[in-house]
Parts: sequence; C-alpha cells; structure tokens
Amino acid sequence: MNENMELDENIEIKKALEEFEVKSSAEQEQKTPSDKKTSDVPKMVELVMKWSGVKEERQAEYILLGFVVITIAVSLYLFFGGNSSNIINYTDLPPIN
Repeated sequence: MNENMELDENIEIKKALEEFEVKSSAEQEQKTPSDKKTSDVPKMVELVMKWSGVKEERQAEYILLGFVVITIAVSLYLFFGGNSSNIINYTDLPPIN
C-alpha cells in the first residue's frame, strides 16, 4: 500500500467520510431524548399540577395564590392574635428551694 497517499485527493475516501458524517449525525439526533422539552411553566406550578391533578396552568397558579393567602393569614393571626393572658410574670412565681 502506498503510505504517501493523500487522503484529501481520494474521491472514494471523501465519499465514505461524508456518508459516515451523515449517518453519525442522524444517530446523534436519535439519541437525544424528546421529553426534555423546555417549557415556560415554573417548577412550582408544575409540582402543583402534578400533585393536585389539575390540568391547566392557570388553575395551579390560583391554588398557589390561595395557599399563600391562607399562610399569610394564619401567620398574622398567630403573631398578633395571641391571647396576652398566657404571659407568665416571673415575679409572681414562688422561689425554688
């Protein structure tokens, strides 16, 4: 075999390389998963849709909004609405022997 043969000048090798590139690029496209679609839906909304069974994005957003409103209301009640008669005055306690 001729070791000094130029690969760029051989037409058969060029055709074989082009065919190989076409086949390998087609295989590469098939290997990439099609479920990895990028969506504009936030992750929290996707999570609510998954857990609650809601199909529409708008309904999941309303569920999250309701959860936030209820959480803030409960927090405000616990912070401001506590009964002040349960406060212990340490001067009224009997001494420890």
